[in-house]
Amino acid sequence: MRWASQRDGNEPAIVRALQLAGWTVVKVNAPGVMDLLCIRRGELRVLEVKNPRGKNRLTRAQEELLARLRAAGLEVPVVRSPEEALAAVEGRPPSPEPLRSDADNPARTIRLRARPATYPPGRRTS
Repeated sequence: MRWASQRDGNEPAIVRALQLAGWTVVKVNAPGVMDLLCIRRGELRVLEVKNPRGKNRLTRAQEELLARLRAAGLEVPVVRSPEEALAAVEGRPPSPEPLRSDADNPARTIRLRARPATYPPGRRTS
């Protein structure tokens, strides 16, 4: 049984903004592949769309493809809004918010940041 591809709720607004800016947008419906191919005047941009209120995580297959694309010199911006998508296709800097992978453990990251860099003499750490 084949499952329907799940699309992010903000994708229609992103697609519409790109189309109004003159981009031809192709939605990709393959597991592990980035969401949108954007084409205009001989330029090709590849975008991954994530819901701003969702988990904001790439699947393992997407991470592997993204690493291969980056190794080949192609950047794949992750966008969450029409504004971010337009900035990405125009080559402006991406959003500063990092994207977490499924392998990340936010609880551990927070705990490590909460520890002081040095401890007073005689104090033991667990």
